[in-house]
Amino acid sequence: MGHGLGVVESLSIPEPVVVFFALVTLLGGLPFYLLGLTAAYALGELVDGVTRERAAFVVAVALGALALTAGLKELLVHPRPPGAGVAPELAWLPTALVPLWERAATADGFTLPSGHATGSAAVYGAAALAFEVGRRRVRYAAAALVVVAVALSRVVIGVHYLTDVLVGVALGGGYLAVVWTLSGGERLRVKRALSLALLVAVLGAAFSFSFETITALGGALGGRLGWTLFGGRAPDPTRRTGAVAAVLAVVVAGGLVAASVAGEAPVVGFLAAGVAVVAVFAAPLAAARLVGRARKKGA
Repeated sequence: MGHGLGVVESLSIPEPVVVFFALVTLLGGLPFYLLGLTAAYALGELVDGVTRERAAFVVAVALGALALTAGLKELLVHPRPPGAGVAPELAWLPTALVPLWERAATADGFTLPSGHATGSAAVYGAAALAFEVGRRRVRYAAAALVVVAVALSRVVIGVHYLTDVLVGVALGGGYLAVVWTLSGGERLRVKRALSLALLVAVLGAAFSFSFETITALGGALGGRLGWTLFGGRAPDPTRRTGAVAAVLAVVVAGGLVAASVAGEAPVVGFLAAGVAVVAVFAAPLAAARLVGRARKKGA
């Protein structure tokens, strides 16, 4: 059973339960963060309780949590539970969906801490703190519910031990607390939060030159440079500029991240992640200029 406490290894989990938690686990994955935070930053003030500065703070926390997880996995080098790389066979699943199922229900690499648990605690916690949507207690409760669900899902689908997710939740929450405090709390000093993410990424890359640590370094560096160059420069969004910014950021950033994962070369990951985060921060300004030019031509 390795280093941790496995709670489902000897149990026969019903197939529908495994499928349900495989879907839940997607809430703690990088693609979901990428889509959600990119949209939040692009739309900004168009969403009640959200500003681009607040969205950028959550992005900074996400980058730092990613770097922290990557570095600690390389430091601790704990193996995953047996069978973590093999998805249960679903006889009823269409062949075209098998690759998606295998991606959702399996995991490779080292196991401690759980990246999904760490990221969920940090990112959803940061969103609950930074975004002023609805009542504060409701935001906190919703964030806690998602974090618990994602952490539990990793154990149920058999890709983590219980210890992995408990450490991950504590680590993500602790990192968020440090960043929140050092970034001025409600004042949300985005540059400081991004600088902290970059510091963590540099330390991780200095310890281990791996695809994960170097990619995390590229993302953190891109965040720091992107916010310095483009943060606060775009005018307040309109529905048109917000939509254009969201499409630009998702297409460019998503494509670069997908390309880096497919290549699995540290240098490619570094460049792709860096440019992707810069693209997210640059998208609102680019969208404003594109829409402005289109209006001039149509006038």
